[in-house]
Amino acid sequence: MHKNSLRRWLMWGLLGIALMIFLSLLSILNNVGYSNVKQIIRLETSGPSMIRIEHPKEGMERYLTKDENDPQERLKSRMSREGWAYEQQEGSGYFFTKDGQQTIVTLQRWNHFYVIYNIKAGVVNLEG
Repeated sequence: MHKNSLRRWLMWGLLGIALMIFLSLLSILNNVGYSNVKQIIRLETSGPSMIRIEHPKEGMERYLTKDENDPQERLKSRMSREGWAYEQQEGSGYFFTKDGQQTIVTLQRWNHFYVIYNIKAGVVNLEG
């Protein structure tokens, strides 16, 4: 009788631990978002250090990159590669000019490990 009771408690304990782990994973997915988790996996498993992701607003583009090796300098380098000259920074906005046109790229820290760049659609391709 004692062995069966111990087994039952052990079984319920393991089931409880498994349920806690499952609920923790669901909580993480809920906080980060399923589509964002897919984008993180895509970034981590692909070659490019910056990938284009969906933007909730029409006419805007977003790029996801890791928050390492100075993401501000990476932005300036990518924009320079496309012919845009860095002008100034105001808050999270980085101002660039090219052929008399001006564009603003905003940098958004997205959790502790990633950065998102927001830019008007069709201005430049930062992916790569």
